[in-house]
Amino acid sequence: MGNYSVDFEYKMIGSEEMLVDEIWDFKSINMGRELEISGEFIYESAKKTMSITGLNNQYEINIILYTGAVGMERLQKIYLCLVLQNPTDKDSIPKCLIEHNHLELEKEIEKYTTKQISKNGKSLLGVFSNYYNNYRYANYIPGKNSSELRKLFISFLKKQNGKFNFDEPCAPIQFEAFKRFYINELGRMARYFFELIKRKARGINISTYEIDSYSNAARVFLSTQRRSLYEQMIIEQNSIKELLLYMYKNKRESGVFRLLNDMESLKMDDELVNDYLSDLCEGKVNDWLIDYVDELYEEMKDVKKRKERKELLRLIGNRSVLFDIDDSEDDEENDENESHRKNMR
Repeated sequence: MGNYSVDFEYKMIGSEEMLVDEIWDFKSINMGRELEISGEFIYESAKKTMSITGLNNQYEINIILYTGAVGMERLQKIYLCLVLQNPTDKDSIPKCLIEHNHLELEKEIEKYTTKQISKNGKSLLGVFSNYYNNYRYANYIPGKNSSELRKLFISFLKKQNGKFNFDEPCAPIQFEAFKRFYINELGRMARYFFELIKRKARGINISTYEIDSYSNAARVFLSTQRRSLYEQMIIEQNSIKELLLYMYKNKRESGVFRLLNDMESLKMDDELVNDYLSDLCEGKVNDWLIDYVDELYEEMKDVKKRKERKELLRLIGNRSVLFDIDDSEDDEENDENESHRKNMR
């Protein structure tokens, strides 16, 4: 299949000759924004991968590869834009900068650095390029075989275990190794390009690499300085579990706990709770849980009581709501912390 129409056009910025401060703004501010955007895409690719249990759903593979491909392409183009002396000089703009070919972008990048991406990284760039140009809009082509997209993703996952048969049913725990493999390679490659960008930005005295430390991009580029991207996904899930455990174990009477204690809980099926928690940790809400809660709401005969319940639920997790904290409980907690610190000495 041939390439689709190019949906990105490198446009001239301002006049033919940009002023020095305009070039600085373009490389520092514009490319800094692009860096955060690329990080968001890459994070979404990793997060979506964490939530899948197999390769049966084409739409899931599409999201994983689309967000990964877009995020990585933006990273590559950021670096090349920093390398350009004058972004408005048509003659100096490489052809790959106005196309969608990750491997060609990598070839251009290698002209300016002695570092090279790993073999697995280059293979993943090939998958992204293939996907973006041949499968991104494949569903719009009558008769196009949807299984080809699955095979494309498998071609990369096979590098983790070439003997694994993806056509046979497998347990989620068996598939976990492949999720970890993709996410970590994605993270390593993102980190590789980020380091190139940071080094170049520092060399020309611009602040492109200074991103919002609370953004998802920071989790991709900065948190991975001390852990893999897969480990970053795991610590995020563990953080949710630790919060739930704290709420379950501590029967406090202040703050949001007072509201939680006062409200009656809906009846749930204990056997399904762990499934609900699994989805929650993966950043989604279980469909059965949604249908069940919706059904229970419909069964509430007292309309006033149902409305009141929904209003109270709006307070939970609402950043604009400030719950009063019991001073005596705070003092008790501080005493416990002080005692713990003394025992640590």
